[in-house]
Amino acid sequence: MAWGYAQGLDFLFSESAGLCNRCSPHIRGVTGICIIDCLAGVNTPKKIGPMLIFADMVVVTKGDIVSPAEREVFAFRVRKANRKAPVLFVNGLTGQGAFELARQVKNAPETLSLEHGKIRFPLPVQEKAGCLRI
Repeated sequence: MAWGYAQGLDFLFSESAGLCNRCSPHIRGVTGICIIDCLAGVNTPKKIGPMLIFADMVVVTKGDIVSPAEREVFAFRVRKANRKAPVLFVNGLTGQGAFELARQVKNAPETLSLEHGKIRFPLPVQEKAGCLRI
């Protein structure tokens, strides 16, 4: 965050792709956005876990590539996993939905510091070989 302030940035995004879905580092008090690809399948929202459940906002991409029925089932399952977060469909090629996403991000609470910040969900910890504690 110090680097972002030094650069005079209005927004700073930390992208955590590559981490497992249970390790998504949503920090309490910082807006968490979960981005899900419709092509991952209609059962994906059930599998994602904390990354989706603890998000403040959910962005669904590639909804234009799947059938309308599959898109609706996907959206229903996303809303079932996280009832509080707005679900935004965004098309990266046409830009459809980008204005609403920008509005939501702009209206998100400002974060001034990460000092004493805690993650919203405990990370899995390996206690013994092959055993994870969550």
